[in-house]
Amino acid sequence: MMKALLSTCLLLALLSPALPLKCRKAVNRTGLTYDRYIRQYCKFGQDFCSASVLRTNLVKFQEQLLNRCSSSISCFSGHYSFTAGDGKFFQMKKHCCKTELCNNATLSLPDRNMLAENGLHCPSCFSKGTIMCKSEKTINCLENETQCIQSTVALVTGGLQAHIFTFQGCGTTDFCAIGKKPIKIIGDGNFVLSATQESCYNASRISHKPEHEE
Repeated sequence: MMKALLSTCLLLALLSPALPLKCRKAVNRTGLTYDRYIRQYCKFGQDFCSASVLRTNLVKFQEQLLNRCSSSISCFSGHYSFTAGDGKFFQMKKHCCKTELCNNATLSLPDRNMLAENGLHCPSCFSKGTIMCKSEKTINCLENETQCIQSTVALVTGGLQAHIFTFQGCGTTDFCAIGKKPIKIIGDGNFVLSATQESCYNASRISHKPEHEE
């Protein structure tokens, strides 16, 4: 009798549908802080939780904080950042996890004016609406942007309009790794960036040779 009861309980446990993952949800479309969050049950296929902060001026200066349910096929933790010609930049930090309410990481992005040069430099240019741009000067790299990048990106804002840019500049190793992922997309919410890496290599150290004296 006891064995039959245990077998029945085990069978019911195996047949019972798994409870959906629960994540923290918080949204700020205009800044990088939030006052509160709600608990969100994830939909089918959303097997990860994510937390992200984003800042860019590719179209205009914009910031976003977003905690929510995500999918493991498109959620990659990392620091995705580049600085291009004409002062254009993209910064994003993202944390992905897969346990209940795990996306409680406190992510932040330092003020652009506080970023220190790291002694490296890269060719730079920026062009909107084209797939080519020619570098005529170099740009000094900041913080952990240690790679020189030439890339074409499409930034979709608000889920509607796509903006195409081609640039050269400095970027992080995480940004360079996008091209090796099965889905070459980063971003979240109102900002989704699709990147095609044309080239990515170690940045050169800035030379401080003394001026030649006659």
